[in-house]
Amino acid sequence: MAFDDLKDFLKVLRDRGELHEVEVEMDPTWEVSAVCRRVFDERGPALLFRRVGNHRTPLLVGALATRTRYQIGLGLGDQPTSIGLIRERWGNAFQNPIPPQKVSGNQAPCKQVKAKGIDLYADPFPVPLWHYQDSAPYLGTLHAVISKDPETGWINLGNYRNEIRSRDTLGVFIIPYRHIGLHLQKWKAIGKPMPIAIAVGLETALNLVAVAPVKAGQSEYDVAGGLKGKPVEVVEAETCDLLVPAHAQIVIEGYVPIDETLPQEGPFGEFAGYIGEQVYNCNFMKVTAVTYQENPIFQGTYEGLPPNESTTVRSIGRSASLYNHLTGVVGLPGIVDVCVTEGGCAGFHAVVSIHNSYPGHVRDVMTNCWGQPTLFVKNVIVVDEDIDPWDPVKVEWAIATTMKPTRDIEIVKRGTSISIDPSSPRPGSGQSGAIVTDLLGIDATRPHFEYAEKGCTFPQLAVPKPEHMEAVRKNWSRYGFRSS
Repeated sequence: MAFDDLKDFLKVLRDRGELHEVEVEMDPTWEVSAVCRRVFDERGPALLFRRVGNHRTPLLVGALATRTRYQIGLGLGDQPTSIGLIRERWGNAFQNPIPPQKVSGNQAPCKQVKAKGIDLYADPFPVPLWHYQDSAPYLGTLHAVISKDPETGWINLGNYRNEIRSRDTLGVFIIPYRHIGLHLQKWKAIGKPMPIAIAVGLETALNLVAVAPVKAGQSEYDVAGGLKGKPVEVVEAETCDLLVPAHAQIVIEGYVPIDETLPQEGPFGEFAGYIGEQVYNCNFMKVTAVTYQENPIFQGTYEGLPPNESTTVRSIGRSASLYNHLTGVVGLPGIVDVCVTEGGCAGFHAVVSIHNSYPGHVRDVMTNCWGQPTLFVKNVIVVDEDIDPWDPVKVEWAIATTMKPTRDIEIVKRGTSISIDPSSPRPGSGQSGAIVTDLLGIDATRPHFEYAEKGCTFPQLAVPKPEHMEAVRKNWSRYGFRSS
């Protein structure tokens, strides 16, 4: 079941006991944030805050924060599903994209209400302080910031932080090498302000692809269509030349000036789990229109220390993308599974299991993980095919029992990472852009080749025979256990 509207997804979560509705009034300066932190730490339910301050519009957080709800959002149900099935769905989406379908304005739910005035501090914007250190309320980053290449018409949907600066002004944190940054450079070249829209409260496929590493030149609308198995419905914006999601709960339209910036923006609690620096000369959006559904739901999410909703959706989508890169784009043999880990902020750290078939195979995997053009992986661990890269205990065991530091650790100096990576200072105070860092690779595969050179064999695993485990599985209920 592919969801066309966030409200349809919420109905399913409510029916399956995956949604908790908070009826009491919440203090937006600290209380929403603290509740989100505890619920994420406990891998708890999605949260629908009915009363944030004096707002009437409900605030939704954590709709996709667990594997179960992620599966439901993909239309795979709530029963335990292998990561392989999820990866297959993503692989099909990348390989078989479906372009969006344009509908007329009177068919688009996002245009049911057209705001007569613009006030980002009022309904339908119950935006809390996600962190008490934040400089101002930020639209939660589980939304889609929409921009377009003026030459090719390529439309990008991405997550970029948006600080509420005034009733009609939003900060837009644009990193030059991200896709929205490439678009802005072209608008500057032709001397025109960049049209921009922010869609809040999305159908699940758009939420998932907006944080996935979709390649430059390909629209997230197309990949989301492939993920759903049918086109995403879009509609022309009211005041700018963009196509926006027809089923979004809320759409904010406007433009980014090319000759004006904010003197400073931030700080903000970032996905790396730390409070990001203040940024100077930041771009901003002048809002020209707001449209929304009747009785809309505002969707945001708490960024910061893993685990959280952001790390869940980015980890699964980016793992699928990296697997597709290694097996399809590069064509490396023997790739079994890939996990871009949640603890690694769903970007800095990848674990790859392989059938290690030739000397240098592990190094080839490391190099191509570091070279994936839409990710920023710094640390790569390569394990054998029987190690589940999604199981941190098994990965640690592999490192502890197979890795010899002088033989198995690779360090590449002067690699690059994203500017939000706190392991190194930014190139200049308050500037965005890539930073210089080191890249780490750990070979945690069993050293069969070295053992063979020395005429000996690597020790056998201390586990029962496979046929004995299968017999026990068949007899499980006879032992008094529930069948699994």
